Amino acid sequence: MNRTERLAEIKKVVEESGRIEVNDLSDMFHVSEVTIRKDLSLLEDRQCIRRIHGAALPTGEISDAEPIREDSLGMHIEYDRRKEEISKIAASLVTDSGWVFIGQGTTCYYIARELAKLEEVNVLTNNLLAAQALAKNKQANVIVTGGNLVHSHLYVAGEMFMRNLDKVYISKAFMGVGGADLSAGYTVNYSTELIVYQTIKAIADQLIIVLDSSKFNRTTFLSLGSLTFSDVIISDKGIPASYREFYETNGVKVLN
Repeated sequence: MNRTERLAEIKKVVEESGRIEVNDLSDMFHVSEVTIRKDLSLLEDRQCIRRIHGAALPTGEISDAEPIREDSLGMHIEYDRRKEEISKIAASLVTDSGWVFIGQGTTCYYIARELAKLEEVNVLTNNLLAAQALAKNKQANVIVTGGNLVHSHLYVAGEMFMRNLDKVYISKAFMGVGGADLSAGYTVNYSTELIVYQTIKAIADQLIIVLDSSKFNRTTFLSLGSLTFSDVIISDKGIPASYREFYETNGVKVLN
C-alpha cells in the first residue's frame, strides 16, 4: 500500500471509528507511529481529520479531549487520559481526614479535580489551579501556601513558602516532576521547585511522585535526586519495563 492509499484508508477508519489511537493505526497499517503522525498531520492540513493527543477524530467531532478551561485564571489545559487515570488512583489513596499536599503542575491539577469530588478533604497546596478546582467543593478545607508567584505555571514558591510550613504535618504529598531517568533521577525545570520538594519531603509522612509515561527517559534542567526519592509513584500503564524493574528492586511502590 502506497502513501496515497494509506491516507485514504486512515481517513476512512477515523470517520468510521469516531476516534482512534495512533498506536492502533500503527498496528493496523504496519508502519511506525512516527509515520502515522506524519500522515495525520497531512490529513489535518487537508482538513480531513482532527488531531488530538495520541489520537485522531473526524472533523467536527466533539470529544472529551477538548481543552479544560479555568476561566478566572484564563488557563487552557489539554485533556490527557493518562493524567486522569493517575488522578483517580491518587484520589483513592485519600481515605481519611489527614492533610494532603498537592504540588505544582497539570497532573496535580487533575488530582485536585478528583479530590474535589470527596465529601471531606483537607488540602495544602501551592498550585493556584488546584486551589481553584478544589474551591468548587464548598466542604473542602483548602489552604494555599504563601510565596513568590511563578507566573508562567501559576504556583508559589521561594523562601516565604519554606518559612510558612514550619511545624506543619502532611499525611500524603502528591508532586509531579519534569522528567525521570535511570541515571539522572528525577529532574525539574526551575530552582524554585527544588525548595518546594525539599521542604515538603521533610514534613510529609508519604511522598508520592505522579508522572505519566511520557516523562520517562526524559531529563529537564535540575536534578531532584534519584528515583528512590519518593515512597510511591503513580503512573499509567506505559511505564518502561526497565523502570518497573528498578522500582521493584529498590522498594519503591508503583501504582498504575
